[in-house]
Amino acid sequence: MKLLVLSDSHGNIERMIYAVEYTKPDIILHLGDQIMDAVLLQSQFPNTTFHAVKGNCDFNAFGDIELLLTFDGVKVFMTHGHTYRVKNGLAEIIEAGRKKGADIALFGHTHIAMIQQAPGLFIMNPGQLQHNDSYSRASYGVVTVVKDSFECNLFECGSGKPSH
Repeated sequence: MKLLVLSDSHGNIERMIYAVEYTKPDIILHLGDQIMDAVLLQSQFPNTTFHAVKGNCDFNAFGDIELLLTFDGVKVFMTHGHTYRVKNGLAEIIEAGRKKGADIALFGHTHIAMIQQAPGLFIMNPGQLQHNDSYSRASYGVVTVVKDSFECNLFECGSGKPSH
């Protein structure tokens, strides 16, 4: 099962569509900051399962701040990250992920793509899809789940083509 992980799209539907067409995911997870982008993307791919959470820029949007989902035995905790102050470090999101019994904690908010392993928990931020800027490139994540095991990968799409 392939999970496409998007965050901080801030209106860049074109890059989200590209990521979907390139990865051909089974499920799409959007980690907020323009949750309405996820709604628009879902209308483009109505046969794909979507899950989305609100970010700090989703002021009047309906939806959850965080979700705990299970895919083929792998527990995934997803949140935007602002409520766990991820710009100040990862301690709070690691603690939350562990308390929820998650295998993976997914978050956005910092716009900086990263994968890290903490004891008993993988942490992934897919980065952002809005503009290329001075501190990060447009990117997304893919989590591949196979019977209680998983692999996390990041892809850059700043030039329109991901680099592996």
